[in-house]
Amino acid sequence: MENQVGDLDRRSLLKAVGVVGAATAVGATAATPSIAAAKKLNTPGVGDVSYWNHFTGADERKGFTAVTDGFAKASPKIKLAVETITNDDWMTKYVASVTAKSGPDALMMTAPRMGDMVKLGGVADISTYAKQWPGLEPTTEAQKAFIVKGKTYGIPVFTFVDWLYYRKDLLEAKGIKSAPKTLAEFRDTAIALSDPSKGLYGFGLRGGSGGGGFIPKMIHAFNGPIINWRTLNRTVDFGALRDAIAFWVNLSLKDKAVPPTVTGDGFAQIFQAFYSGKTAMVAHHTGSFVTVGQNWKYGTQVETAKMPQGPLATTGVFSPLANAVFKGAKNPDGGFEFASYWGSAPAQGAFLKATGYIPTASAAINDSFVTDNPQFKVAFDALKTGYYNDYVFPSYTTWAANTCLPEVQKALNGTQKIEVSAKNIYDELGRICKLNAKNRTS
Repeated sequence: MENQVGDLDRRSLLKAVGVVGAATAVGATAATPSIAAAKKLNTPGVGDVSYWNHFTGADERKGFTAVTDGFAKASPKIKLAVETITNDDWMTKYVASVTAKSGPDALMMTAPRMGDMVKLGGVADISTYAKQWPGLEPTTEAQKAFIVKGKTYGIPVFTFVDWLYYRKDLLEAKGIKSAPKTLAEFRDTAIALSDPSKGLYGFGLRGGSGGGGFIPKMIHAFNGPIINWRTLNRTVDFGALRDAIAFWVNLSLKDKAVPPTVTGDGFAQIFQAFYSGKTAMVAHHTGSFVTVGQNWKYGTQVETAKMPQGPLATTGVFSPLANAVFKGAKNPDGGFEFASYWGSAPAQGAFLKATGYIPTASAAINDSFVTDNPQFKVAFDALKTGYYNDYVFPSYTTWAANTCLPEVQKALNGTQKIEVSAKNIYDELGRICKLNAKNRTS
């Protein structure tokens, strides 16, 4: 169904990425048409095209270069100018560009941010472009995620799928034969693999930059859905929310199973510790697959696992990312041409090989990079057995980054009681839900 509040069901996403048992394309056309086919209907763009992205990792940059090199060959009349903006600064810069009515021609848009980005009026309705592009797969849930009230706002690029990277050799040395399946097992494993006196810790908890996104997942695991997907009313129980925050914080305060630098540990820090052997487990998504394999050998030293199951739900989510055209773009034709190129199977396949991000183009799912790496079975199995679509209601990402994270950091630092942090998180979610519900009915 079309996106009303951004709800994608798990079964529908399996259709979107064509998962049946293994990585087998389902309902796909023979192949996703290339940009060359699109040019038969859309006049090839010319001139300059500016593009915003938030790739900062080395593997992401390598994959992105492969995409832009391919685009340069496919669309030689377009000169692509790329600007990289960190995730922490993304919405601030986006809001400023909308206010100034001056932004890029094309830009990234994650599903959780889409509600706010569309509401602020900075992304264009590209329905006409999309309908003329032969590469569009309108029946997939990845595409439907970026359709609001019948209007298309983005062309899908890939899907984030959470999983756990763990040092198989370190677990085995402790007599632990498999990755933790539940949060209780996860906690026990993290404690068993920790030795603070030697600077060794079981888990690299992201309590610094970018760490806000993990907190709603933990709350969901203890409660189930935290809002009503249709009415946008708050459905989380305060006790469940408090228990979730306590579990997350106590991995550090009581269990001493995460590095003491936790509140300053962002993406770079948690992976640096993992690669240097200071931590045994780290939670991320498939987009780190290649880089992890360059540091530790899959099968013997490192492996992937489904995110642990909580008392009522999993801690893992999936979520598509798309490219959008800025409303008021100087070169919207060229902006869409780049967005549609990256929506094609050849471009997504090139990005997949450099990173591990799961494509949204059906024809790219059967790439040998996926089928030849057994670790990806973990991701597809997770999609079939419990993962849910990340939340996308308006102000969700703001709540996660500006309320959940700083409140948890206060608890981690010992400057505020867990109960107080939980109450502040709970109350702010209630305020947001009331406002969203009011706007929905007004």
